[in-house]
Amino acid sequence: MHVEILLLLCVCCVRRVTTYSDGRVEVSCQSMTPNHTDFKSQISSSPYKVSVNSTTFTPGQTITGEGSF
Repeated sequence: MHVEILLLLCVCCVRRVTTYSDGRVEVSCQSMTPNHTDFKSQISSSPYKVSVNSTTFTPGQTITGEGSF
């Protein structure tokens, strides 16, 4: 009896989560802007700089980079 009640409570309280099988969200990838609520975009320049040696890659290829953090 207690197991059934606990199971029912767990099922009712668990929120539904949608995932993306390929790991990407098209809208955010196109605009590079997260769509979280109650957050504003940063208007000042970023204090970080990241540089890489390639703008495209193929699976298995190594990309090197450097940055100042």
